Amino acid sequence: MTTIVLACGSGIATSTAVATRVREVLDENGYAGDYDIVQCSVSEVESGSVTADLLIATTDKPEGISCPFVSGIPFLTGVERDAAERAVLDFMEERR
Repeated sequence: MTTIVLACGSGIATSTAVATRVREVLDENGYAGDYDIVQCSVSEVESGSVTADLLIATTDKPEGISCPFVSGIPFLTGVERDAAERAVLDFMEERR
């Protein structure tokens, strides 16, 4: 099971919007049941209290992150969304 962490400033608002879109993309591409999505604040990621196989954040890349990172901003704005979706799908394909 792949753990995808979606982080934003508070762990509630924008990460929820991004989570909806990421779930749609993954499920539409045959990954339903292959992942868990965890929402949290960026501070939780930076403190190390949350571990991820993939981090998607609506902020700058947090310091000290060792897992792959995808910006969540394109999922909110639509700008370069295709590239962000492709990055998530490529990551999942590598894990199969």
